[in-house]
Amino acid sequence: MIEYILRLDIIFFSIVLMIFVFIFLSAKNRGKNLQNRLFLLLTGSVTLMLFLEIPYILCNGKSQWAWLNWIINTLYHMIQSIPLVLYVLLVDSFLYNDRKRTKIILLKWLPFIGITFMLPLINIWVPVFFTIDAEGNYHRQFLLPLMFILQYIPIAVVLYTLLQKKNRLDTIVYLMMWVVPVPALLASLFQFLFPGFTLTWPFISLGIVALGLAFQHKKLTEDYLTGAYNRQSLDEYLHYKLRNCKPNKTFSAFLIDVDNFKSINDEFGHKTGDEALIESVRIFKSSVRNSDFVARYAGDEFVIVLDTTDQTNLENLASRIHQNADKFNASAGKFYNLTYSIGMGIFDPLQDNTIDNFIKRVDQDMYMVKRRKKTSQYMYDTKPNRR
Repeated sequence: MIEYILRLDIIFFSIVLMIFVFIFLSAKNRGKNLQNRLFLLLTGSVTLMLFLEIPYILCNGKSQWAWLNWIINTLYHMIQSIPLVLYVLLVDSFLYNDRKRTKIILLKWLPFIGITFMLPLINIWVPVFFTIDAEGNYHRQFLLPLMFILQYIPIAVVLYTLLQKKNRLDTIVYLMMWVVPVPALLASLFQFLFPGFTLTWPFISLGIVALGLAFQHKKLTEDYLTGAYNRQSLDEYLHYKLRNCKPNKTFSAFLIDVDNFKSINDEFGHKTGDEALIESVRIFKSSVRNSDFVARYAGDEFVIVLDTTDQTNLENLASRIHQNADKFNASAGKFYNLTYSIGMGIFDPLQDNTIDNFIKRVDQDMYMVKRRKKTSQYMYDTKPNRR
């Protein structure tokens, strides 16, 4: 009886947590951002899995409810892959923030969802996964381990992705990403070895709470549109670099202006202008190291803070940004081209003294680049040549 009450308490506590997270995030994130939607879908699907645990606990071993036990367990096994696949999509959206990419990945996972959906239905006529006896007791059958193995596939994909893409995420978000798959894996193994202990979804619910906190942290530190760090995060990071600055180990920065951004906005509209900023951030991130700090400074201006004090290295990185922009212009098929004016500087404690002075110096360098482009009759056309 004590075990019975304890299991229900754990489930109810987990459900309350999920409802709180769902309401909190719904109130805080009312936009149509892909990550918002995926997180809410994940929270809702985990809540559903927890609710399905309740009738299983209440009905198991009661002959009059054997039919309901069949329905609940069939439905449970049919949909249990959905939250795990949603988590795969959520991790990918955190890494790449690309709606088209996420849709493609979802399409690749649909056959997997279809298989895990159909197998429990087959079990109704050919009970190879589980069965419910006349007394209403749940019994595992010889192919049930296959269901567990299938559930490990999305978890394994997430773990592999996190190991491969460590430097693409903020440290706090990255650590919290592990809080869902690792406990889920351990709890699932425990549940497989010791039938009757339903710990997988309660453990996942705790991980989602931690991930929700990391999600809010991400919202507070990142620019909503581009996914780059916001101005406040930039200021905090620069002052952190200043505090840890040493004579033989300083840092450097780019201040980048998107050339003729106003023309793109005026001619093609603000939606296209927003797209140009998003693509610019992708170009910047693909051009520098994962450890470098890419932030939106103001409007169409961006700052990249780099851990290098080598002028040649800075110039090579700036060239890489220009090259990647050229590749984008040649292959993306957009009605605009992206080019940049890049100011650069290495922080000098004696010359700059403060962060404001340093940014002012880099800003002046950027405007010198823009003036050189104008005086050399630098030609820029917002429309690629089309025939």
